[in-house]
This record gives sequence, structure tokens and C-alpha cells, in this order.
Amino acid sequence: MKKVLKRVLMIIGVLVVLLAGLFGYYKLCMDPYRGTVDAFANSVSMDEMLSGEEAKEDLKFLIEHLQERHPAWLEESEELVAAVEAQYEQEVNEIGEEISVMELDKAAARITARLHDGHTYVAWKNDEEARYIDDFTQLWTYGKPIAIDGIPTEEVVGIYMETASYEREEYANRQFFGRIIVSEHGLCLSGIDTSDGVTMTFENNGEIVEYSYKFVPIEEVNGYTQSTEESKWVSYEIDEENSVGIFTLTACICDKEYEQTLDEFFQNVFDAGIQNVVVDLRGNGGGNSWVANEFITYLDVEKYRSWDCAIRYGWYLDKNEDIEYTNQKKKQVFDGNVYVLTDIWTYSAAMDFAMLIADNDMGVIIGEASGNLPDSYGDCLYFQMPNSKLAVSISYKRWYRIDQTKSGEPIMPDYETSSDEALQKVYELIP
Repeated sequence: MKKVLKRVLMIIGVLVVLLAGLFGYYKLCMDPYRGTVDAFANSVSMDEMLSGEEAKEDLKFLIEHLQERHPAWLEESEELVAAVEAQYEQEVNEIGEEISVMELDKAAARITARLHDGHTYVAWKNDEEARYIDDFTQLWTYGKPIAIDGIPTEEVVGIYMETASYEREEYANRQFFGRIIVSEHGLCLSGIDTSDGVTMTFENNGEIVEYSYKFVPIEEVNGYTQSTEESKWVSYEIDEENSVGIFTLTACICDKEYEQTLDEFFQNVFDAGIQNVVVDLRGNGGGNSWVANEFITYLDVEKYRSWDCAIRYGWYLDKNEDIEYTNQKKKQVFDGNVYVLTDIWTYSAAMDFAMLIADNDMGVIIGEASGNLPDSYGDCLYFQMPNSKLAVSISYKRWYRIDQTKSGEPIMPDYETSSDEALQKVYELIP
């Protein structure tokens, strides 16, 4: 009896050691989140100099993490991978004895840009040192400048595009004129010498006007307003007169507040007999895609298709195909008209929300095409370079559009309008 017990304990011990070894191997070699950071420390100042060896160490850190984590290196993406690695070799070979953090940022950004993956990028992050042009009002009044420091604006945009991580050129272009052009770091990234400020040239009714700017903290910018009220990322309104309920979501956060607000919204819709529900995803940059699944539980849908995906675990790419969900419908469901409002800033999980509705024929899309593509990489892993402290984001999943007859296309609206006119279009379409 003792021999049997001893043998059983030995077998259990071996199994425990094997399981511990497998778990350790997974954590060290397979876990996508190994070595990631939860929060970024400030990047080193833009004008601080690094030695050539320090810069090369940072770029080696970047390429090794791309090779170890990004799905492209396990897919049939030989041309894409070759382009990234060739850019890496070029950047390393051009580093001299020393280099500024800003120039290293440009070099690293040119490497990640070759992936054309909007979720894989390098970024300088330092809110304490970030500076912006001291007056936004001319951009609001005159629109796009025709030149920046005497350089035609289209040339400046072209330089920015070489460093930008994007899937749609239209999105990157809008990003430049909406965010990059006002930032000292963004202008440096675009080839502008900002050491003595910047001058922008505008055309106004045939007259050429110039404005010179210095760079200041964001709170000192003329024309910048920041709401003192707590931002309401999820809200709704009920228009009983026109039988319209508008559910506004500016961030995809699937938490108790979202669930409670969504439930309150539909209870008001049911109580008022509303026949038209609008989901406003304009300006929504993404987050958790499960917000869409939760929303669909209030619709009279039995089953719906979701997107296929591939997930990288170390050396293994786990492919998930033919994904279909049985809808966990609420006791009371909505069977009226569903409209989804999108614009160029509808991105990532918000784009996924629109895709679920569009590709499953659950509703009508109105507005502008989405900012990124359904066929894309996503779900970010975050790292920080050892010397420059530049932030690194790397995708570890690959997504595929639900309706593969539209593979490679953005979420195109059924009715294309400007972002500002999208809601008005809903009212025009209501029977």
C-alpha cells in the first residue's frame, strides 16, 4: 500500500513539475503580454542627444519586438516584412556618433510606418514638455495653410506620411491637419525646424497672409478651450415627436456605466414606442469591441456573424474562423430601424461596431467612411525603448472583415454625408 501511495505521489509530483514548466515556458516565450508596460514614463526630451550605440540599441529593441510579437512575421507577408527590415537596416546604417531623440523618433517611426498598421507605431510621450502653436484661431478662420515656414504644405504632409502609421491615407491626411499641424513635436516629425517658432501662410479671398507662432503649453493657447465639466462619453436623448432615440458613444468602454446607460436608453425607447434608434459613433476612437455585442442583445436578432481573427502566441499563430454568435437577447427587444453615424474618426472598436451592424444587415450606416480598415492588425501591446523612452505600440492580432466580398474596403456608409450632416440625414430618411 505504501509503495502504491509513493508511486501516486511521485506521478503527481512529476505532473506538477511538468505543468509548472509548461506554465513557465508560456509566460516566458508565448504570452503576448510578456515584458509589456502598464503605463508610460515620460520620453526623454526631444532635443536631448543619445550616443549612436544607445540609438542602435533602441532600434534593435524595436525590430526584435516587432519580429517576436507582430502577426506579419508569421503570415505570408514576405514583402511587408522585408520592407520593414530593410528600413531598419537603412536607419541603423545612417546613425552617426550621436543623434537627438527627435531624429531617433523619426527613424523609428519610418520603420513602423512600413507596416501600414494603424495600431503599430512609435510615439514621443511627454505631457510635461509638449508644446503647441500659441494661437489656433487662424486655422479655424482660414483653414489649411498653403505653406509652413515657406515650404508648400503638401510637401510637409508628404514628409509626415513617411513616418505615419495608417491604413487609409485619408485618415492620415485628416490627422495631420487636425492634430499634427498644431504640435511642436508633430511639426518636427514633419521636417519643420521649430527652434525659433513656425510661420504659416494662408490664402484669404485671394490675399496672402502670414502668421508667426511660438510654442507654449496647451493651456496657454489662444483658441483652445477645455471643458471643466466631466466628459460624458456615453449618453442618450429621446425625440418622441419624431420617434427617434439617439445613443451617443464617444469611447468604447464596456463597463457598468455603459450597461446601465444602454439599458436606460432602451427602456425609454420601449416606453415611448420609439421606432428609430440612432447610434452615434462619430469621433469614437475605439476601445473594447464588446460594446457592440452588448448593444445587439437589445435587437431582435437570433444569430450574427463576427470577424475572423488570428492571434499571435510567441512562434504560433492561432487562427479563428467562421465566428458566429448566438444573441443573448433581452426579454424585450427592439425591432425598428437602426441607423449608425460614422466619420473618419470612427476607428478600431468603433469601426468594428459599425461593421457588425453593416455586414449583418442590422441597420443603415450614414456619414463618412471609417478611419481604419476591417481587414487590419490590432489589439495593442505596449513597450518603452530603454534609452530614449519612446513609447512603442505593437499589434498582436490580425482581423478579417465579416463580409469578405468587401475585403480591403473601409466601412462605407450607405448614405455618404459630411460628419456634421449625418444626423440630419437620418431625419430625412425616417418614413
